[in-house]
Amino acid sequence: MQKKEYRFTIVVEPCEEGGFFAYCPALPGCHVEGETYEETLAEMRHSIDAFLEDYIAEGEPIPDDEVTVTSLKVAV
Repeated sequence: MQKKEYRFTIVVEPCEEGGFFAYCPALPGCHVEGETYEETLAEMRHSIDAFLEDYIAEGEPIPDDEVTVTSLKVAV
């Protein structure tokens, strides 16, 4: 059986104490922390895989990644 590819937006933020925090807005509760940016991305990939496996096992539809990323200019 051929696997279907999905693309999800993730947000990666530096932590004050060091390392990084990442989350996937399309998958509530899907978040990780890592020591390095690369480690955080790898952990996020594993976390998303686990979330999708749970959705499939439960017969739930996999959410669409309907997140729009943009920036706003604000004058203060």
